[in-house]
Amino acid sequence: MILTLLSIEPAPPPADSPTLRTRFRRGDREVWDRLVRAEHGRIFNLHLRLIGDREVAADLTQDTFAEAWRSVGSYSGEGAPRAWLYGVASNVNRSWLRKQGRREPEDEMDDTLPDPEPTVEEIALLRERTDFVLSALRELPESYRRTVAMRYFGGLTGPEIAQVEGVDPGTIRWRIHEANKRLWAILAPTFGEEGDDEAGQDGELRIAP
Repeated sequence: MILTLLSIEPAPPPADSPTLRTRFRRGDREVWDRLVRAEHGRIFNLHLRLIGDREVAADLTQDTFAEAWRSVGSYSGEGAPRAWLYGVASNVNRSWLRKQGRREPEDEMDDTLPDPEPTVEEIALLRERTDFVLSALRELPESYRRTVAMRYFGGLTGPEIAQVEGVDPGTIRWRIHEANKRLWAILAPTFGEEGDDEAGQDGELRIAP
């Protein structure tokens, strides 16, 4: 799958219990500080990969934690606090994009797109140039970007994302599947037309400019 190229090192399972959730909802600073230390880098990475600007990503990371602290009382206690935090991060990211006047693509995906079938050489090249994959990711509809970001940048599970998004886990699996197809539809033309044009003079595969 194309999206596996974006995966970050999985995080160790965070401590979670009914008592911890209650303490978090009440604004317990020890629990809060522990969450900030554990997730700050991943929240920054999520914003950076979705926006592509380190300075903006740093600002949005701060905005995420500020908004989460202000609204911690809205945390229902259902699901781990970190999953709720990524929901806040997604909303902060979405609000920033809308303020920039970004025109969102249609949320409906073309269900006639074929499943991606990149060659070994193409996968190897994309692995070295994940910036192409990230650029394509930013062309996906909003709900798909959010799902991809939480799954591959935040390390949330399908059920956790489903809870954040208010949908069933099957919808999350479908979004991931469709996002892979759309990404490959965007990326495939960068390899040029089939035949001799795919390779340089030394026979190596090239990404078309």
